[in-house]
Amino acid sequence: MMTKKLSALLLSALLVLTLPLLASCKNGRNGADGESAYEIALRHGFEGTEEEWLESLRGSDGTDGKDGTDGADGEDGKDGEDGKDGSDTIAIPDSDRAYNLALLSAVSVYCDFTVSGGWLGQTETATSAGSGVIYQLDQESGDAYIITNYHVVYAADSREGISKDITVYLYGMEYTDYAIEATYVGGAMHYDIAVLRVEGSEILKQSEARAVKVADSGDIVVGGSAVAIGNPEAGGISVTRGIISVDSEELTMTGADERTEVTFRTIRIDAAVNEGNSGGGLFNTAGQLIGIVNAKIIADDIDGIAYAIPSNIAVGVAQNIIDNSSRLSYTDGVWRCLLGVMVGSVESRREVDEEQGIVAIVEDVVVSEVVEGGLADGVLEVDDHLISATINGKVYEITRTFVVVDAMLNARMGDTVSLLIERDGELTRVSFECTEDCISVTK
Repeated sequence: MMTKKLSALLLSALLVLTLPLLASCKNGRNGADGESAYEIALRHGFEGTEEEWLESLRGSDGTDGKDGTDGADGEDGKDGEDGKDGSDTIAIPDSDRAYNLALLSAVSVYCDFTVSGGWLGQTETATSAGSGVIYQLDQESGDAYIITNYHVVYAADSREGISKDITVYLYGMEYTDYAIEATYVGGAMHYDIAVLRVEGSEILKQSEARAVKVADSGDIVVGGSAVAIGNPEAGGISVTRGIISVDSEELTMTGADERTEVTFRTIRIDAAVNEGNSGGGLFNTAGQLIGIVNAKIIADDIDGIAYAIPSNIAVGVAQNIIDNSSRLSYTDGVWRCLLGVMVGSVESRREVDEEQGIVAIVEDVVVSEVVEGGLADGVLEVDDHLISATINGKVYEITRTFVVVDAMLNARMGDTVSLLIERDGELTRVSFECTEDCISVTK
């Protein structure tokens, strides 16, 4: 409005300035016989004084112009790509940075074995290569626990079975000068998980190595990104990218002893995996461990099918081995508390989480059999719907049958396991104490 008022005032000022010019034309050509303009006006019918005539010549203020209509909003332009900042550094996506930092938790693993070399009984040394992840690390003392595959440290055709000569290398330090000696703590062929220990390593003390960050593998989604970090073909630690093809799948194959049939619950992925990747980590976009790579299908007509042991199993087994090896000085097998029940799914369905924008498989998990004399005998009943399990204060939502099995890896002798169940339409809670009678060892 200030602009419009100013325009009106300027118009009035211009009119006032022109009046003296018009009034000074007394001897001009405007009228006959030298008549003034006022006299001409009187002759043409004006009535009034000369002052009134002059006032009549003054123009009235112009009316304010109408407001202009607002212009239409312009369309948003597409976001431009991040450019270089003033220091000429390129912006790195968070996921790429996370994958990169995950390298600090990766190790390459080399194992020497004594094997027969000929018909005369000579022996020779054979070396296998694999991968691992740093699970626990005490930087000050140079101590660490490393998770790898059982089949990396075990050779069926060797004299010792488990390697007595294990060496690991950090990423970027894969030279003989930086070899770190490791020892076998324990493992289980039926889980294909083994734990190594490093003690008092000066290299670890002075390195930027870090313990891996572990994610809940129950939270993975099909189609989600998955990066494998390992030591393919013993060429040093490298990274391959893929997606999660199947979030939970059973894989049956011959075990590390080359004669026993074993079945693993795995994550199927399409990331490139080769010999030497075994034991290496599978990571999500946050650089967190979601699995331990352990197998791939090799066939002329099959491409891009590899497998990893879910982190909930791998870490559950590893911690179980660490806890029980220190308690029992026992190096083989996983000590599991068995409830004495068989579970099954009465309904499997897909559920869409609109808020998160994801789809997942959900099962109604029920008791299908109660073992006579087992821990749950007289407490659980067939057709009890299992809702959740609580072990050492952690709650496990039972939305798939495998959750029960995975969760029990974390129960120790003397622990109380609490189950929330639905029976005959009502919720109730039952509890069990893990005793020595319910412990089973899986090697």
